[in-house]
Amino acid sequence: MATVTRENIGTLNDKITVKIAKEDYLSSFEKSLKNYSKTASLPGFRKGMVPTGLVKKMHGQAVFTDEVLKTVEKELTKYMVDEKLDIFAQPLPLAENDARQLDVNNPAEYTFGFEVGLKPDFTIADLTKEKVTQYKIEATDEMINQQVERLQKAYGKKKDPEGNEDDESIEKAEVNEDLFKMVYPGKEISNEADFRAEIKKEIEAYWQEQSKNQVQHEIYHRLLDHSHITFPETFLKRWLETSGEKPKTSEEVEKEFPGFVNQLKWSLINEKIAKEQKIDINQDDLKAFAKKQLFGYMGMQSVGEEQPWLEEYVNRMMQDRRFIDDAYHRLQTEKIFEWAEGQVQKEEKSISADDFTKMNQEHQHHHH
Repeated sequence: MATVTRENIGTLNDKITVKIAKEDYLSSFEKSLKNYSKTASLPGFRKGMVPTGLVKKMHGQAVFTDEVLKTVEKELTKYMVDEKLDIFAQPLPLAENDARQLDVNNPAEYTFGFEVGLKPDFTIADLTKEKVTQYKIEATDEMINQQVERLQKAYGKKKDPEGNEDDESIEKAEVNEDLFKMVYPGKEISNEADFRAEIKKEIEAYWQEQSKNQVQHEIYHRLLDHSHITFPETFLKRWLETSGEKPKTSEEVEKEFPGFVNQLKWSLINEKIAKEQKIDINQDDLKAFAKKQLFGYMGMQSVGEEQPWLEEYVNRMMQDRRFIDDAYHRLQTEKIFEWAEGQVQKEEKSISADDFTKMNQEHQHHHH
């Protein structure tokens, strides 16, 4: 009968040993061999009539090795499920495991060792103690004037159709109802004051979005810096060395490791918040996201009536596994930040667009 034991070999790093006896794998090996001989085709024999002895001679070792390893994997998985082990990546086979020791002509008791990296228990940083500045950027007359001029040029006429595309060759559109209709087709704008008010609203909405991103960026760093999480570093470095398409050197791993751990830390924090705050993404959320993205591609806000083509297109997007994974991840992150923003102490502060941009550039430079 198979036995599985576990011992600690380092911080959040355990070794699991799986020992299997002959009776754990022999009957399934013989069954696999019989099945193999039913489908094997060999010159001089009708299909399925190849003697089992001959099949064993020719393919026995491969089938035997496969069955032993399958049995080991089954026992390892069962143990991890029973023990409720929450691990990073997957178990790494130890160098002492040697499949060459398996001999179809001499079935015996076999021992295999695996190393696992355990996920840590940790407490998320207390966001209610964090003070964050929410910057408010108001659109100045100068910003509005610049945008009016840009729109006059964008909707202006070329003086010389063959000429250059410079400012001199464009006759600017007049600021009148024709321009208002072209820029805001769905809105009732009849005078310059309302036109400027609409532009002001748009400029401020843009900067409000930038300000929100900046708050989220700040929260992201506070969560990373103030949530203390221990990692099974030895295991993770070994996993990084061996898990890619081609093995990495220890120098490559050391270079990548800090960024890798930060990503890992963020995904653990994300997971924990989503679980504790019961943040869930359902089909309706995903469909709404698909519609929003579709309108974004087409440069539309939305369609008044639900069109049949729209439903059809959205359903097609919902069949795309990669789209669903990406949408799920983005929506979950969005909801996590919504929750986090509600936890921190926000202080509102007015700032000019130039100062805000400069501050953000310095901030990003500091974090890279």
